[in-house]
Amino acid sequence: MRRIPWLFLYGTWLIMYQSCHSSPETRQIKKDSVKQEKVQVKSPIDSVWNAFAHYISGMHYTGSDSCEQTEFWKLHAAKTDLRWRLLMQNVGNPIENWVYEKKYLGGSGAPNTLIYPFAGGDFFYANLFFPNRDTIIMIGLESVGSSFDNTQIPESKMEDYLSTLDRCMFYPHKLGFFRTLSMDDDFAHEMMNGTLHTLLFYIVRSGFNIHYVTYFNLDSNGNFNDFTNKKINENIGSRIGYSKSNDKTVRELVYISRDISNAGNVKSPGTMAFLTRRGKAVSFMKAASYLMYKPYFSDITKIVLNQSQIILQDDSGMPLDSMRKAGFTSEVLGEYSRTIKLFSNYFQPSMFDEYASKKPAKLPFTIGYNAEFGECNLQLCVKK
Repeated sequence: MRRIPWLFLYGTWLIMYQSCHSSPETRQIKKDSVKQEKVQVKSPIDSVWNAFAHYISGMHYTGSDSCEQTEFWKLHAAKTDLRWRLLMQNVGNPIENWVYEKKYLGGSGAPNTLIYPFAGGDFFYANLFFPNRDTIIMIGLESVGSSFDNTQIPESKMEDYLSTLDRCMFYPHKLGFFRTLSMDDDFAHEMMNGTLHTLLFYIVRSGFNIHYVTYFNLDSNGNFNDFTNKKINENIGSRIGYSKSNDKTVRELVYISRDISNAGNVKSPGTMAFLTRRGKAVSFMKAASYLMYKPYFSDITKIVLNQSQIILQDDSGMPLDSMRKAGFTSEVLGEYSRTIKLFSNYFQPSMFDEYASKKPAKLPFTIGYNAEFGECNLQLCVKK
């Protein structure tokens, strides 16, 4: 059987699941605004994108019965169900319960935009720690990626794709963080070619449905330019609309594939301009390679400090002293006794002393680089 090429132009996603589904519903995409925007009235679920996301996530979708009959998909679904239950039992539920107790993390008075620098394709933790934001902005070096029509892919290749996706989804949680080099390898796969796949997986597995997926570039002023280029790999971002059945509005995940070092910002200023235009936000940093400790990441550091009303991070985000100097009050959470060897020069003696004197309670989960030691540290900082 002749195989349709894996790298589709944007328009060709319309044929996904065409053997199993009717044409997609018309999508209503929210408009952009310089100010913090409110999400528009809930638009229809996109049956094509939703079916694709459920399929790769190993979840049944009404109307997809003929696409779910292969033995390798049934095995993928059963294995994914088991691993997801274990992940939620060991990581997800403890975080959800902890966040519920810390209501001020994302209460009604908090900004509705979450900024997550150095995120890769990690929607999972962003949604767990800040479950009520209407816009999540994630930034990483990893490519955006594109979809494919699984009905036209030979079974052997489809089975290999699902195995790669499975490894990418669950192995990092054993470490407590996502490894950049591992993601580079995973996203070099013929079909799993970017964060789109992990984002759709996590969104659907977290109980949401998909309303739209669009690609974009940013101009120098931070405005969206929707996809027009014939080469999909020249896009720097994707926008995914998603909601739960009881949501009154559609939420949006904005993923930007860009180098946000100062040098990268000189070449492509649109990302920093876009973040500035968003106004007030909450921010989250985890396993961030201590990049914001370095002077050549001062641009993104200034934006996070200037615009954030709440910052939740582990010690790899920013030095605690720098946030206090920027006008934040802080609470240390969990345990902090060391850094992994690779980042030993970023150990903070003053923060170590504070943990030793305050002795905060151990967190009921382990994430971040120190998960290998059975430790987890977080710092919750609120703008005065």
